[in-house]
Amino acid sequence: MNYSRRRFIAGTTSVGISQVAGAGLTAQPVDNPGRRAITKQEQDTMQNALASGKLTCVRTPESNDGPFYYTSSPARRDITEGRRGMRLRLGVTVANSVGTATCAPLAGAVVDVWHADADGMYSNVGGDMQTLDTTGQTFMRGHQITNRDGYVEFSTVVPGWELVGVLPPRNVVVRATHIHVKVFHENKVVTTQLYLPDELMDELYTSADPYRTHRQMTAPGVGHPVERISNHQDRTFLVDQSKPMEIRRTSDGIFAQATIGIATLGSRGLPSLFR
Repeated sequence: MNYSRRRFIAGTTSVGISQVAGAGLTAQPVDNPGRRAITKQEQDTMQNALASGKLTCVRTPESNDGPFYYTSSPARRDITEGRRGMRLRLGVTVANSVGTATCAPLAGAVVDVWHADADGMYSNVGGDMQTLDTTGQTFMRGHQITNRDGYVEFSTVVPGWELVGVLPPRNVVVRATHIHVKVFHENKVVTTQLYLPDELMDELYTSADPYRTHRQMTAPGVGHPVERISNHQDRTFLVDQSKPMEIRRTSDGIFAQATIGIATLGSRGLPSLFR
């Protein structure tokens, strides 16, 4: 099935998303919920939900999903698989956003996250791409479905920074610490990257293990050590005009929270893109 995608920017307080059009063009039963006409009752329900919205939608720019995304993410809250690092509770709220300053929580959305471990290594990546072959492994990957408040929470660790060897003339891509997120709701999907404050990362790389021993890294095809970079040295962070997440310290780690707005009126039973 082929999908054509259009990009939307729904005002300064909502997120740019990709709307997938053309889904369901093959023959389907007439009672398929993705093909039936919307009813007046359904539209009234969606409008009432928007009108009662209490969330403030921050603008979360759409970004690329990088080279290491896989659709085989396990359904789970704890994605660490016992790997070391500063504990991170990551809370994500998904909301309807149609160009307004406030928006309603979006239940039933799939939030899929993946990121490097504290040593900067991704799971399911071969030894020709990073110094550790993790083919077939699943650490730091997982998805959950938002509750009635549009909320999910993951238990993970603060990721390490990332280094990938690429073709000339760049030769190497250096990335600040970031977390990849895809949000699926019916036939819509948004891809973004979340960042942690430089002050936190500077502190960890100065005084906390295992981060302080990984201020330099190398990668296959890169013949010299490369220094860690901050958010404002990260090309993707700058191009996307991203902002770090708000964090607070807890007794056993860090709690970070993000709100992701999707330009939608709500659920109509359309086929999901998440596989």
